[in-house]
Amino acid sequence: MLHLYSTMESKICSRIKSLQFSVIREMSQRAAGMDDCISLGIGEPDFDTPDQVITQAMQDVRNGYTHYAPAQGDLELLDFLSSQLSEETGLSIPASRIVVTPGGMGALSATLQTVLEPGDEVLIPEPYFPSYNAHVIMAGGKVIPVPTHFQTGFTLRPEDLAQRITDKSKVLLLNSPNNPTGNVLDSETLDQIARIARDRELIVLSDEVYDRMVFEGRFESIVTRPGMAEQTVVIKSCSKTFAMTGWRVGYAFGPDWLMPDVIKVVNYATTCVNSPGQRAALAALRMDQSPFIAMSESFQRRVGLLWKRLDQMSGIRCHRPAGSFYLFPEISGVDLDSTRFAQSLLEEERVLVIPGAAFGPSGEGCVRIAGTVDEEQLEKAMDRLQRFVHSRAK
Repeated sequence: MLHLYSTMESKICSRIKSLQFSVIREMSQRAAGMDDCISLGIGEPDFDTPDQVITQAMQDVRNGYTHYAPAQGDLELLDFLSSQLSEETGLSIPASRIVVTPGGMGALSATLQTVLEPGDEVLIPEPYFPSYNAHVIMAGGKVIPVPTHFQTGFTLRPEDLAQRITDKSKVLLLNSPNNPTGNVLDSETLDQIARIARDRELIVLSDEVYDRMVFEGRFESIVTRPGMAEQTVVIKSCSKTFAMTGWRVGYAFGPDWLMPDVIKVVNYATTCVNSPGQRAALAALRMDQSPFIAMSESFQRRVGLLWKRLDQMSGIRCHRPAGSFYLFPEISGVDLDSTRFAQSLLEEERVLVIPGAAFGPSGEGCVRIAGTVDEEQLEKAMDRLQRFVHSRAK
C-alpha cells in the first residue's frame, strides 16, 4: 500500500507539487489554538456586511435569484459597473468588457490563464501578496520579482523594472494600494511605468482591490494613462470595499481584444459567480456609501494609531502607509529573521503578525501588521509588542 501511495503521488503535476501553503495560512492556524491571541495577521475587515445589503440580497433570493447567472455576470450588475467605472476613469467601459469573478483572485487567475504560454514571464514588484506567485505558476508562467526597498518606502523604481524586462516578459502585475506595504503609486511613477509598458508591449494587470482605502493623496489607476486602456486589465473586489469577503464577488475590465477570452476562461472554470453574492454586490454599489466611507475612515484611524505606536519603539522603523489597512514595519533592529520574530512574538505575547519573508526577499526584515481589530485591541497588541521588543533590546 505504501508503494502504491508513493507511485500515485508521483502523478501529481509538478507545478502543483512545487507549491507550498501560504505562510499566512500556517501562522493563522498556529494562532487558532491559542487563548487570548490578538490577530493582526489576516487581511479581512472585522466589519460585517451592512444589514441593507443582506436584506436586499435575501429579498432577491426570495424573488428567484437562486439559479445560474450569465457566465459574464448578472446583467444589472454589469450595467451598473459599466456606468460607474466609465465615470470614475473617464473612459468608455461597456458592459461587454467587464466580467464578474469569484473574488479578485478569480479575475487574476482567469486573466493569467488567458494570456500566459509556458515559460512566459510575469514581472511583480516585491514585496507582493503570496498568492500571486501561485497563480502565475498554475498558469504556466514564471515570476520575475522586481525588488523595492524600505529606504524608498517600497516604491517601484521604473529603472529597476526596465532592467528586468526580457524577450519573455509578457505581464506586469501591479498592486496599488499595496498589500503588504500600504504604498500607493504616485502620478509620476505611474506615468513612467506606463511608458515602459507601452514601449515593451507588456500586458498590465492592475490589482486595485484597496482603491477606496487611500489616506494620503488620491488613488490613480494606470489604465487612465494614454494608450494603457488597450493593454491593461483592472481587477477590483467587493471583499474589502464593502466588507463582503465571504460573498466572493470580484470583477475585472479590460480591452476588447482580450476580455472575451477571459470571460471564456471564467465560464469554463466556474460557470458563474453565485447569484445571491452578485445581488449583494449590486445592493452595496447602489446604496448610500456613507457606511463604507466610515469603515475606511476607521481603518485610517487604526493605521494612524499603529504607526504612532510603532514609531515610538526602539529598533523598529515604519513608513506611514498611504493606503490599505496594512503596515510593514522594519524590525531588523530587533531580529534580522522576520519568521523568528513573528513566531516568537506569537508564542511569547500571543500577537499574530506575518513574517515579511512571506512576501518575497524584499520583505525580509519586516513584518506585516493588519489593522483589522478595534482600537482597544490594537492598543493592547501594541503594549504586548512593546514589551516583546524591550525584552530584546540590543
